Amino acid sequence: MGDAFIDRVKKTVLSNIQNEKFGVLDLAKELGFSRSQLLRKIKKTTGSSVNQFIREIRLKEAAKLLLNADFTASEVAYRVGFSSPSYFTKCFLEFYGVTPGEFKKSEVSVEDFITYSKAGDFRKAHIAIALSVVLILVGFLSVFVLASNSETKSSIAVLPLLDLSENQDKEYLVDGLTEAITLELSKNESLRVISRGSAMKYKGENKLYSNIAKDLNVELLLEGSVLYSSDSLRVVVQLIEPMPREKHIWQNSYDHNYSDILGLVNDISNEIAKEISLAIEPKKGNLSYEPNFEAYDLYLRGRHILNTQKTSEFSLQKALDYLIESIEKDPNFAPAQVSLAETYLAFNSLIGDNEIKLLNRKNAKNAVNKALELDDSCAEAYITKGHLSGKLDWNWDEMKSLVDKGLTLDPNNAMARAILSDYYLIKGNYDEAIQQAILAEKLDPINPHLGCLVAERYYINHEFEKAIKKYKQVLELNPNYGFAYNGIGYVYLKTGQEKMAMESWKRLQDIIGNKALSECYSDNSFKECLNFYLDKAKSDTPRFCRNPGVISSVHMILNEEKDALEYLKIAFQYKSEDLPVMLTYPDFHSLHNQEEFQKIAQKVGVHLND
Repeated sequence: MGDAFIDRVKKTVLSNIQNEKFGVLDLAKELGFSRSQLLRKIKKTTGSSVNQFIREIRLKEAAKLLLNADFTASEVAYRVGFSSPSYFTKCFLEFYGVTPGEFKKSEVSVEDFITYSKAGDFRKAHIAIALSVVLILVGFLSVFVLASNSETKSSIAVLPLLDLSENQDKEYLVDGLTEAITLELSKNESLRVISRGSAMKYKGENKLYSNIAKDLNVELLLEGSVLYSSDSLRVVVQLIEPMPREKHIWQNSYDHNYSDILGLVNDISNEIAKEISLAIEPKKGNLSYEPNFEAYDLYLRGRHILNTQKTSEFSLQKALDYLIESIEKDPNFAPAQVSLAETYLAFNSLIGDNEIKLLNRKNAKNAVNKALELDDSCAEAYITKGHLSGKLDWNWDEMKSLVDKGLTLDPNNAMARAILSDYYLIKGNYDEAIQQAILAEKLDPINPHLGCLVAERYYINHEFEKAIKKYKQVLELNPNYGFAYNGIGYVYLKTGQEKMAMESWKRLQDIIGNKALSECYSDNSFKECLNFYLDKAKSDTPRFCRNPGVISSVHMILNEEKDALEYLKIAFQYKSEDLPVMLTYPDFHSLHNQEEFQKIAQKVGVHLND
């Protein structure tokens, strides 16, 4: 009887495995029990609470997916009903004794793994744990100083808020509060506010405040914690001046209803601004509008995925679902529309279907236009719309006008500086393009994308040694960042270091899981591997980059200019987002005197420097 009951429970939970909200009451209803009856029966049969037993079923299913399917740990987390990948990792580690990543590398069955992990012998018997590499941040980041100007700004970083609640299952909410406070403070023109991405690097790290301040080159740190229950939130924050001796300048706590998150964030950011010596009253957006509580919760979930899982199609689809549901519940909430536009654009960097790309572009434009219609003081909406104007329409003057307007509302927006770098690059002002990229990196100094942007600008300006040095700095901090290996490979090739280029591109293929091309680089000549890539990419083989601009650049490496031009035409036909910048690459300089190339550049609006 007990076994039959447990089998029925397992089958019911598994049929609802992706529903993160499926809990005790749902299970009791489907089984035809009262809540108390179910609690007693599960406890008597398994010795566990109902919540524990449901979580155990989810974790066992996760283990099967990790071993038998080609999913990342984050993708598995969502597939088995965890809304937070980090909470999933925490639960998995507690249950099995190893992280999902370590488990995925193992070669034993799930049943054996559970046996070994309960005995405490699995790590010793089956997994050789590699020692973590300590990242030397201080020396690298000390080179980032404020651009000199006549006005001295105070500088601050908002550290990731700590979740001190019992369940710790709302990572998206705590991270969302951190991001919202950062955005509010960024509107203060008297402050240099470090981007959320760089500050989030210190999440979960036990590091001295003085060292963090040196890493980020800031004078002030804001740190705090969050406690939440079913209907209330408490946030405790304090402002710290870490150097020369740690000094606690100000502290406060805030208690709000769970549905009043925006009011909470506004109170905190305004109070902090008053306490900073050079601060002025921050400019406010449409703060009088308070979104539907459920809509805001869904927005935070989608935004969290967009910030942390941008390289996974599965995760981005999950973000898309959250944001669409958020908008359905509250169509008048502008930030959700902006994030929806950003998600559609992020999708286009991962998919190869050009027709779907065109549909995503249309959806992105509709979303950002709706955001501005709802709130014409939303800095992120202007900046995102400017990004779309350049990336999708090649309307460079409109792009700059929109981004400049966004910067008046949010002077500390790193993305805006990166977009302006593109603008000056397209216009042929490479020196200013480099300076804007450096400014973007100063605002978000640990963001690998911005480090690579600076390196790419050096490459385009034929400053190859600087480009290699910058790419290496990015890889010191982010050893598995594939874009850096891709970029440095081109620079190595341009400087005659073919072997180093092969090694870099092999590492890229290892990271993205393209075993076939990685093995080709190990066993064959460089030319053979490039032709192997072209054959696969043109046949639409999964895991092979099908970007027509990339295919064109590979043809250029092989001195096949006619084929290179054909794929540039395809990139132009489908308005490839990467085409304008790629046209400025040194790879295509030998095509500058060809009429067809000049026509493409002219139509795109790119000024060619020889």
